[in-house]
Amino acid sequence: MSKTKKILLTLLGVFSIILVGVVILLFSFTQSMKADPDEKKKIRDKAERYLEETFDEGTEIYDILYDNMGNRGYFEYAAKVKHEKYGTHFLVFFNDETGKMEDTFLSDKWQDDAEKEIRPYVEKELGDVLISKEMEDIAESEDWEKIQEEIGDYNQLLLVFDEGIGKELNIDPNKPASYKDYEVSPTIRITLSRKKQDADEDRFTAVINAIKKDRVLKQGNMIVEYISTNGVPLEDDEWHKKF
Repeated sequence: MSKTKKILLTLLGVFSIILVGVVILLFSFTQSMKADPDEKKKIRDKAERYLEETFDEGTEIYDILYDNMGNRGYFEYAAKVKHEKYGTHFLVFFNDETGKMEDTFLSDKWQDDAEKEIRPYVEKELGDVLISKEMEDIAESEDWEKIQEEIGDYNQLLLVFDEGIGKELNIDPNKPASYKDYEVSPTIRITLSRKKQDADEDRFTAVINAIKKDRVLKQGNMIVEYISTNGVPLEDDEWHKKF
């Protein structure tokens, strides 16, 4: 066999090994991104028992969340639940850090309540906005083009409370007090689907002053970002203010 053929065969062998390795890695990655049916059933069963023990009002598990990217850090699987009385969508999960079943009911309910109250102030200064519940309804569509069309040039408003606020403040989920009764400091995140305008800072400040004056929210943080509907940042920096 000529020297050239030996070199070509060696290179072919090396390439084949690399190709097989890549295929194995891709297969392993794809499998790791898929939810385990046994784990889904396990968290559903645990969540059902937890809901029965914790909530007096009716609740419904409508799906299972698999955090395949590890964004949460303290759970992989969570039951997605709807509270029948309040319509609040929240999560129930086993917290790997505390070793206990927990939920996000109060933080999600407060988020819904606060977004509805703050929305008119934001729309007065910045135009129409979509809130979390509306974004969730749109996101249920499997057609991304339809999602973008429905979102259009709407701005988005998101209120974020600490997920563990109910546990931290020891609030009974069957008697969910108003967020206004506590010294909480949520984050108001506004996404504008346009570039920055000269009058923006005055508009943002006007929103803050109005919600403080009307006692809608005593304190918090406001962050404004400029992002197009296809997710491309339109400005390098966010606007931020603590109040």
